[in-house]
Amino acid sequence: METPSARAHLMDASFRNGWLVFEKEDASERRRLAQVPEDWQHLTPDHLGRLCALAVVAPARPISSVTTMKMKITPRPADFRHER
Repeated sequence: METPSARAHLMDASFRNGWLVFEKEDASERRRLAQVPEDWQHLTPDHLGRLCALAVVAPARPISSVTTMKMKITPRPADFRHER
């Protein structure tokens, strides 16, 4: 389950209290379901599939939102390293 950020006032009111996310394994599509069932963790795969069919397709994430995959790791200069 995801919860909204500081930009919650910009989103559809039905999603302001959080949503359940369904994502394809290849990440090609995400769907959001408002009105998260309290016991969603215990629902059968068949029931979750029906909820997924009711969920709305989420807009694609901009590539820039996935920053950790694009960050180059730069080693510290030798003079900043501390030996333990």
